[in-house]
Amino acid sequence: MATHAWPYAVSRDERSGYHAVVVPEFLADAGQAYVLEYASKGQASLPGTVTVREIRGAVTEPLSLAYRVTEIPADRFEPGDHDAPKHRAGRTVRVFEGLVLQVPAEQVASLSLTAVDLDTVAGITAPALGRRQAAGTHSEAESSTAISVGDMGEDARLLDLQIVRPWTVPGSYAESGEDSGVQLDGQGPWRPDKRPHQPADARSGRRGLIAAAAVVAVLAGLLVWYLTWLLPHGGVR
Repeated sequence: MATHAWPYAVSRDERSGYHAVVVPEFLADAGQAYVLEYASKGQASLPGTVTVREIRGAVTEPLSLAYRVTEIPADRFEPGDHDAPKHRAGRTVRVFEGLVLQVPAEQVASLSLTAVDLDTVAGITAPALGRRQAAGTHSEAESSTAISVGDMGEDARLLDLQIVRPWTVPGSYAESGEDSGVQLDGQGPWRPDKRPHQPADARSGRRGLIAAAAVVAVLAGLLVWYLTWLLPHGGVR
């Protein structure tokens, strides 16, 4: 079953961590390239295996990723470039590359994605990854246009799909139950910030301290009542 999908790639640079390198044009235009950075997770993939993850609350729905995770030498540059820094020798960089599909995750299997589809993606993303590595710093992601995928040839090898837990855009209707993918204050789509996010156990500990403080306040009130009313009236013998 042939359909259209958009190539994408996420990798890291020397200074600022993981960033989208190739992004579908509709996500780039909406300012939502970051959803690829947050939803692409995992260790290096086995040959012929891709991870399928649905994204909920993005500007376009339904939306799913079908990607593989590879590790490439940090000194791999564009052909003919011999200026790779020596300190990168032997190091690897993790790359997430694959397809953005406008279907739910459970429907991706019906598209008959093949290894040829990922080879096509690699041919599109490799030059952009080379330019990003050569620059060694964060730069604007390059836009991708739709390609046809799922065309079964005689020797086509189907990919092994591993469907994983969906990723939800924080603050979107998919998380809050509202009818639009904007923040509840109406200020527009959620964007990642630089504030540290507390883990769940830290939040649980804070709630425990609040509960303990409430109990202490109640006990203090009872003690004041006891001293004020019972003792002057002979409440204790």
